[in-house]
Amino acid sequence: MSNHIYAEMLIQYITDATPLEENLVRVIVSHSSFAEMLNEDEEFIGHYPLEYWAQQVLDEAVQRVRSALDALEKDSEE
Repeated sequence: MSNHIYAEMLIQYITDATPLEENLVRVIVSHSSFAEMLNEDEEFIGHYPLEYWAQQVLDEAVQRVRSALDALEKDSEE
């Protein structure tokens, strides 16, 4: 399966499973470690189901948001 098709399937899965808009999901997926790994080792990605990658991508996005909020909070305290 091509990288593009697998990424599109993941985007569709996350869009269908969450209230997130497709455009936002595309940005989240494209900036995730999933996208990097898909380009580097497609075979590795294929060993796990879409549900697994969806959870990984969303967990990573939440962590990035939390880190950004923590940084903003720290800046406002100074």
